[in-house]
Amino acid sequence: MASSDETQDATDQPPSYSLVEPEPEQPALLLPPLDLSRDAGPSSYATVTPDQCAAHLKFLAALADLRDGVASTQGLFGIDDPRPEIFLDNTNEAWARIKEKRWAVYTTRAAARYATWWDMCVPASRSRPTLRDLVDEGYSNITTSTPLAWSQDLLPPLDVLMIWHAHMLNPRAFLEDCIRHGKMSAWTTGFPWEAINASIDDRTLEYDVTQTAKDTFLAKTRLQWDNLLDTNDKMLCCPSCDERIFVPWTSGSMGVLLENLFRGWSGIADKDFIAVCPRCRLTLNHESLKIAKLRQDITALLTTDLPMPGTYYNLHGVPEPAFDPQRRKQQFFFPNRFLGVAGRDILDRTSPRNNQTPLTMKTVNEYIATKLKQRDIMWRANPNSFQTNLYPDEKVSYRRMMSHYWDNFSPFALDLVGAVIRQGTFVEKMDKIDWLHSPTILPTMNRLIKKYQLFFQIMTDHPSHMAVPTLDVDLAWHTHQLTPGRYLTFSLHRTSTSPSNQTPIFIDHDDKVDETKLSDCFEWTSKAYRKLTDGEIYSECTCWYCEAIREPDFSRSLPSLFPSSFSFLPSTTLKARSAATNLHTRADISSDPDKNPHISAHNAVRPDLPSLGSTASKLSPSSLDPRAIKYLKLRHDYEKAQRRAQKQKRRSKSGIPPHADTKSQSQSKDPNQKENQRGAASDSAVLYATPFLWGYPVIVPYYAPFACDPGVHSDAYVANPSSISPAHL
Repeated sequence: MASSDETQDATDQPPSYSLVEPEPEQPALLLPPLDLSRDAGPSSYATVTPDQCAAHLKFLAALADLRDGVASTQGLFGIDDPRPEIFLDNTNEAWARIKEKRWAVYTTRAAARYATWWDMCVPASRSRPTLRDLVDEGYSNITTSTPLAWSQDLLPPLDVLMIWHAHMLNPRAFLEDCIRHGKMSAWTTGFPWEAINASIDDRTLEYDVTQTAKDTFLAKTRLQWDNLLDTNDKMLCCPSCDERIFVPWTSGSMGVLLENLFRGWSGIADKDFIAVCPRCRLTLNHESLKIAKLRQDITALLTTDLPMPGTYYNLHGVPEPAFDPQRRKQQFFFPNRFLGVAGRDILDRTSPRNNQTPLTMKTVNEYIATKLKQRDIMWRANPNSFQTNLYPDEKVSYRRMMSHYWDNFSPFALDLVGAVIRQGTFVEKMDKIDWLHSPTILPTMNRLIKKYQLFFQIMTDHPSHMAVPTLDVDLAWHTHQLTPGRYLTFSLHRTSTSPSNQTPIFIDHDDKVDETKLSDCFEWTSKAYRKLTDGEIYSECTCWYCEAIREPDFSRSLPSLFPSSFSFLPSTTLKARSAATNLHTRADISSDPDKNPHISAHNAVRPDLPSLGSTASKLSPSSLDPRAIKYLKLRHDYEKAQRRAQKQKRRSKSGIPPHADTKSQSQSKDPNQKENQRGAASDSAVLYATPFLWGYPVIVPYYAPFACDPGVHSDAYVANPSSISPAHL
């Protein structure tokens, strides 16, 4: 179990992982009984228990089975399997896109069902806070509430649990939604692990609850227990005349070309959604629904004093009273003051009845920007202030408010469909690692919890950097976030006591980072982990990507004047280099990268890159996409790592110690050198890897463990799941 001592010696490193893969012919191993009635200790110092992580793995395995079953159902939602005689060589990719489309439609339905369950089945523990509540000194205690008593009789269907799970894995958004809807008891309680674990069979991993739970869900929500048995239509209210409109979840005919596969599909779960109100003839699309959400929130602010989204906590994610006698100090509260003055003009300008041409969120934002530049409005929004320009923090608070609408028309702080889609690759990879069927699962969970504590220390000690988790760290991190009260307490305590920070920060979880930035930050995290642990390897994996990430750190440490001498290397670098070399001979490191806990992979970015064939070296850096430049750098580093491995292999065969090179030896001619280099270059072709999406290879020009499913792209969803929030703080 993870130590509860915050001052744990950083050199007390988690041992190596022990991957025990069961023989295929043997029956599945049963998990040991899990004790989920206890926590890890004081929430300021301890995180999660191995039993909670194991229960989380069970839940992820159940989600993986659900995802595979839905995506593989022939004809589901009118989406047929691809015909090989039509798609020919593109049949595999067509398979992948079709499966992803079915899953996207299913997830959209699940998100709507979750919204109903949230309203009807999750009890409110207090009224919705108003502007007056947010300026009251007692608001700082908003996170203190009596927990709920969840039981198997109260659990929702698995698809609703899946959305709830993704919602909680966005900690600040979930906290805001619980405050905004008065459901703080649910926030305090967290994910009901005991009830969920008892409802998932240890052997079959099937989710099954009591008949009472099914009857309760039907009675309160008027929805079927099975997602697929629910209605084929979704009810919308016309933003102009409030007429009820029933629209299909998905509607269209598949094209015969990959790029046109779902073009023109017009259901609510499709990119090109469109509907017409039968009464006022208003055209509805995703943009009009986003604007309608913004108008609804502004109306609630003006009529009932409900604060705007994004203003329920300070710029560090911490709920605190917005009252301060000093002018404009509580700048995170600015959107409420501004819209209190300019809101009626904005409502008038964005009314569907006053616009012949359809509006977009972009045009609405541009109009609001003109209001921000009007001195009379700014003077009224910030009374007693002589400066009319926005302060930097006020700009951040405005962008944070607007980020709730750019790709989101749901009643929540984020688009939950995109949140689930982004988690898809993480779910799949945790399922492939298959720690569930290892007899050493609990010791493995214990080790990854210790590694997570070190990862959290890296985050708190370097607040200006983004730390990137490996899969094992991410499992513990996600499990911690599913107990929101404990995660908030731990986060605030560790950040406020960090020597480099000393500011309480509610650390958020960002799964929408561009892959180029993610790769650079992963390289930095690996180096920070090596320094913190005195030479331990962060990602214990021998895939090409992890090899390429490690190589620059080792190479940059070599003195240029003494290329053959290793005596000048820092001790941590020497230990790390030795550990990296030993990865290739360790019995517990699998040759299959999917079985190793390398970089966590749930980022959803479509790699639309130019072809990077033999002409890539002739292109100037300015002519390439930044991801293509990153790809070329990774390929160069991987080839360097391969040459180093070949050189060490030759030393081993000749009896020369690995680090006993001399200058003359390094310059000697090896008759097999060109052949070895050709082999290394040949090996680097794995960079053009063929990732498997839904069990089928999909060729893309750039691939790394974090590049996610190539089928995840903006054409498949209501909103681009890879979009980066304008102000993700």
